[in-house]
Amino acid sequence: MALIGGIENNINAETWAESAWGEGNATEQALAMEALFGLFMCGFGAMGLTCAFVLEGKAQAKFALANGAVISAFFIAMFVVLPTTGYEIPGIAWLVPPFLFMGGLMASGYLHMNDDEAAQESTEA
Repeated sequence: MALIGGIENNINAETWAESAWGEGNATEQALAMEALFGLFMCGFGAMGLTCAFVLEGKAQAKFALANGAVISAFFIAMFVVLPTTGYEIPGIAWLVPPFLFMGGLMASGYLHMNDDEAAQESTEA
């Protein structure tokens, strides 16, 4: 999801900058910052996909829990700091999906934290 969102943010950086700063107020720096944000999101997405396919068991569960927490903290900090700069953040409907996805990711990590031990116990029995 982050990878797709990051790509979209890069493609539509000008639109995002204008929606945040107002039409005609989006400077080249604002456009660059939107593109950079998209690049960061692509990095988060690529990291998540790599770990999802490379890691397994407890390591994968720990990564899911940590990744969900870090990205949630990133979004919370962004939503607290950006409005102090005059940046207009989209409405609540835009804010809900990232937290639903990150909540699901963290819940999955938590629920699968002991899968290695459960699998080992079932093979020993």
